[in-house]
Amino acid sequence: MRNLRVDIVRIILTGLFASQFIVCYGGDLKVNIVPDHNDWIYNIGENVTFKVSISGDTPGQFSVSYEIGPEKMTAWKEDSFNSSNKEFIIDGGTMKVPGFLRCTITISFGDITQEEYATAAFQPWEIVPTTEYPKDFLSFWEKSISKARKIPLDTQLTLIKDKCTDTYNVYQVSYLNDEYKNRSYGILTIPVKSGKFPAVIRFPGAGVHPSGGNLAIADKNIITIDLYIHPFPVLWEKKFYDNLRESPYIDYKFWGAYNRDAYYFRRVISGCVKAVDVIFSLSQFDGKNLASWGSSQGGALSIITTSLDKRINMLVALCPAMCDFTGYLHGRAGGWPHFFNQENMEKYNTQDVLNTVPYYDVVNFARNITVPGFYSWGFNDETTPPTSIYAAYNVIKASKQVFIIPEGKHRIYPEQPKKTNQWILDSFQK
Repeated sequence: MRNLRVDIVRIILTGLFASQFIVCYGGDLKVNIVPDHNDWIYNIGENVTFKVSISGDTPGQFSVSYEIGPEKMTAWKEDSFNSSNKEFIIDGGTMKVPGFLRCTITISFGDITQEEYATAAFQPWEIVPTTEYPKDFLSFWEKSISKARKIPLDTQLTLIKDKCTDTYNVYQVSYLNDEYKNRSYGILTIPVKSGKFPAVIRFPGAGVHPSGGNLAIADKNIITIDLYIHPFPVLWEKKFYDNLRESPYIDYKFWGAYNRDAYYFRRVISGCVKAVDVIFSLSQFDGKNLASWGSSQGGALSIITTSLDKRINMLVALCPAMCDFTGYLHGRAGGWPHFFNQENMEKYNTQDVLNTVPYYDVVNFARNITVPGFYSWGFNDETTPPTSIYAAYNVIKASKQVFIIPEGKHRIYPEQPKKTNQWILDSFQK
């Protein structure tokens, strides 16, 4: 537990992030807020002070308002005042239980308003899940995957000539997924030269647009599949996917949640596992080195697929979604897609949904991870809250490496793919 704190301090001290400030731009006005601990981590009962600085043109006096409370939850404290000082501190108080305390500050004058926030961690290594582990969790997924595998892959490759290079060929790959004979799709790269190669499956973040392929790591003589979780080819015109985004399809993350057999992600997960079958069917695969990689929704699917298919021997999960859905029902942040937050509570806080979500909660898959993993996230992430991520991370018993970006929000930072790709390359057996 203390190693996590040591790792974070080391990251701060080695200067990977030259600036310890959260910056929000609005014209010439910049608002910066940061806790008074360099690693942003506190012990329960320890007081946190948030340091605020403002740069840019401001009038002699401006308005300051702030809220303090657990991330994603109703504020404990609200206050406002006028100030002419561009540097000041806000007493954040403390927490009595493990979790994350957020201070959100708003600076305003005239028509100008800027908001920023910072999130302090309180003994996050002691956060425990709220989700229940169904007694038939493993048997449910064993039966589901077995049923999907009774459908032949019928793998089809379509060469994408304009994406091919001197070192790798690029294909649209499709294969039959489940008992309804839906097809799953993705972008596949295979090295041009002869030989046997390791492979990486990259799982997609949330949304309806397909990826263009994991081309950066493909150039290292590695087979890659970038999956597309929706049942449409990845080569159609962009307008088609734009129309999906403007249609009810964007709510796929909630579809069927009233029944564990009908939830949209059941088909998604079976397609992810069958992507492993596709890799093992390739004559160019070396048969032993297979990594999974994903961010947000993709981070969740990376953990889920690795948990279900033991042929994957390493995983990367950045800011994983779908962790500890029921956190909101216990007074703290829960995972994306936020079934039980204030916005969705009335619709989804039903017994049917509560019976379904444990079978799709990353926490319960994380309990069964047996291979090394590289994990990374930020404390300022509002989409995949760190409280929910730690609920899953803390139950993983396998070897794990963590790279925390305290000021990180919900995005991929350049250091993350650089570090994780190198970790995968170093981990492949020669």
